[in-house]
Amino acid sequence: MGPAVFLFEALIYSSLATKNLLSQFFDISGYSPFQIGLLMSTIPLVSLISNPFWFYIGSHKGEKRVFSCVALASSLLVWPIFLDRGFVANLILMSAFSFFFSSVIPIGEARIMTDIKRWGGRFDHIRLFGTLGFGITALVTGLLVRRSFFWLFMAMSLSLVLPLLFRGKETPKESRTTGKKEDESRQRTGNLFSFWLMTIGMFLGISLNSFHNSFIAVLTRERGFDVSVVGIVFMIAAFSEIPFLLYANKIIALLGHLRVLQIGMFAIAIRVLLVSFSRGVLSLFMIEMLHGFTYILMYYSLFDYIHFSLPKRFLVFGQSVFWVVRSGFAYVLGSIVGGLIIESVSTIIAFRLVGIVGIAFALIVLVFGEMNKQRTKVS
Repeated sequence: MGPAVFLFEALIYSSLATKNLLSQFFDISGYSPFQIGLLMSTIPLVSLISNPFWFYIGSHKGEKRVFSCVALASSLLVWPIFLDRGFVANLILMSAFSFFFSSVIPIGEARIMTDIKRWGGRFDHIRLFGTLGFGITALVTGLLVRRSFFWLFMAMSLSLVLPLLFRGKETPKESRTTGKKEDESRQRTGNLFSFWLMTIGMFLGISLNSFHNSFIAVLTRERGFDVSVVGIVFMIAAFSEIPFLLYANKIIALLGHLRVLQIGMFAIAIRVLLVSFSRGVLSLFMIEMLHGFTYILMYYSLFDYIHFSLPKRFLVFGQSVFWVVRSGFAYVLGSIVGGLIIESVSTIIAFRLVGIVGIAFALIVLVFGEMNKQRTKVS
């Protein structure tokens, strides 16, 4: 793969970093936790419609054109959210923005996977640049919002426009033959039961991650931390993914897809629980380093399973379910239900309750995974 594809990945994930900081903007604007949850849930809710729509358009008009459309529209539609602080107005504006923004990363990564399968290459190394882009943007933007949240929206616009410079300039070094050999060297021994078990596990785990990302700004404000702490938290979380991404394929080959996902489920639950006990910035930062064992393990293990282990006849179905769960249902549950829990009890109690429930769900998935393993051995 040429350098353009790495820059492209870094930039589209930069936009995701700025999206996460919107929760802090809404918190500073005076919205309640439930209102913040509703506003942040518009992106995953709308994605249930927008992703199938844009993928359908992309199959007819081409992914490059569709990506240009969703990226440019998102870069423009984000600004009215900054200018109008009314809740109802922002809910409508967020919905319009979400119709385009929710498909930026799915369409972008679909293009990358198409190139990998055609020319060869490693997605884990490309995804590493997404992590770097996310982390650097979260840190820089988190510091800039101390001056004004104008810089958050400027950073989001730039991270959506700049990828257009690299969307069609990849110059793969690998030959078609190399790519084909890499694709055929992996036996597709997956099955639908394992796929659904991993999908349920990812749904539960990413719901916890969504809860954390939506309300960490509320928790840090209640603790009296500086406004820049949220950006640093997201930066630490992003950079903590690097060790796994450097050896992702080897780790999956050693432990298996399901085991890697189960580790991610336990880690995110423990992280959410421990965050509630942090009393200072240093302890919070140390706890946030656990992120490197959470989202990326769940996301990458199922993503890799679908593309390289699940039988090819289920590939389109698997990708559709993956993005609906990953970008839709999981974030809705974490944002809306999380906001209701916080308003019913308190932020601290909510983090502890969600963490404990997450551990229980991780144990259930572990038990079903072991049962499936024993059933497979017997058969």
